[in-house]
Amino acid sequence: MRWMDRRETMLERSSRVPLVSIIVAAFVISFIATFLIVGVYAFVLAFQVRSAPDPLKINAFANQVAPLLSPILLTVLVILAARFIVSRSQTPRVWYGALVGIIATLPTLAFTGIPNAVQTAGLLLPMMGGMLGAYLAMRPQRVSP
Repeated sequence: MRWMDRRETMLERSSRVPLVSIIVAAFVISFIATFLIVGVYAFVLAFQVRSAPDPLKINAFANQVAPLLSPILLTVLVILAARFIVSRSQTPRVWYGALVGIIATLPTLAFTGIPNAVQTAGLLLPMMGGMLGAYLAMRPQRVSP
């Protein structure tokens, strides 16, 4: 009877979804993407004028460039995070990567409001990137002879 208990414990342990890793990674990369886009531009502005950057220029940049650049940068970061999480998971699944992408888009969706068609495509990109990252992590490694 004791071996059955061990087997059930092993099955429970192996069937756990790494939710904490998924949620933490998704929110961290979401905020990193936002910081990189706006923070780097503010840093460049500060060096150009050799003083405090103009908040109006930063807002104009954030309103013009960030909606285009943010989904692309977020998707790249989601691919990397999903690959890392799925490769470290005991039971790798493609939907872990999709979940990373979905959770990473939640802060963006909170600030977007009702998205138009272009924004909707930008919101779907990280989810597809997460699935791609999970697929890349699950792909068998080629060993050269």
